[in-house]
Amino acid sequence: MTGRWTYRVSAAGVLLLAAAAFTLSYDALHQLALDSRVRPALAWLWPVVIDGTIVVALLTVLAAKRAATRAAYPWALAGLFSLASVAFNIAHAPDRPVAQLVFAMAPVALVLTTHLLMQQVGWRRPRSGHTDPMPVLQAGQEPAHPHTSGDQPAPALARSDRGAHLGARARVRAAYETRVAAGQTPTGAGLARAAGVSERYGQRLLAEFTADPARAGHPNGDRPAGDRPAHRDSHEHVERR
Repeated sequence: MTGRWTYRVSAAGVLLLAAAAFTLSYDALHQLALDSRVRPALAWLWPVVIDGTIVVALLTVLAAKRAATRAAYPWALAGLFSLASVAFNIAHAPDRPVAQLVFAMAPVALVLTTHLLMQQVGWRRPRSGHTDPMPVLQAGQEPAHPHTSGDQPAPALARSDRGAHLGARARVRAAYETRVAAGQTPTGAGLARAAGVSERYGQRLLAEFTADPARAGHPNGDRPAGDRPAHRDSHEHVERR
């Protein structure tokens, strides 16, 4: 079985288990809402609010991870509603330890399978032809010729490789400038996740931008014309003479 089919089968299995866990937890919470005299026409909304909040909070954690931002609030929300779902399921169960354990397993399985699905989604990176005209590098992959010294690519460098290098550098630069403008301290790992490059490449560019901020605004690493040393012009003038 190929890697693609392995991913599809495992993802389908996780979705099936998550749906089963949600259904079992939904039934218990729905019955508890009816027993608590919630209107029958609205009782179905209560389990959706409880378990639905868990799923949405965990998906928000995934979005925050891709954006390389903090996710303390979504994690706290997911944990709080997970505990509430387990407690309500146990409250609906018969007054026997085994029965309470049976009812508690459904919300626990829902949380774990949703988190597992998040991890599988995180393993899949968008392809270059779908979301970004610039080539998107896989995690752990660097441009074919990652120049960080400020020199122009060699003449023999293929146009596609140069485009991949400049596109990756531009994404890292944009992530770096966004964090600096927000008053945050950029990290190589955070820039790598935001730009879709390897952590080592993100750290190399971070060190370059930090050492010489003037070059961070130029995708190919060149300095502005006005920032070049004056002695170079005088030296060229002497050579012409």
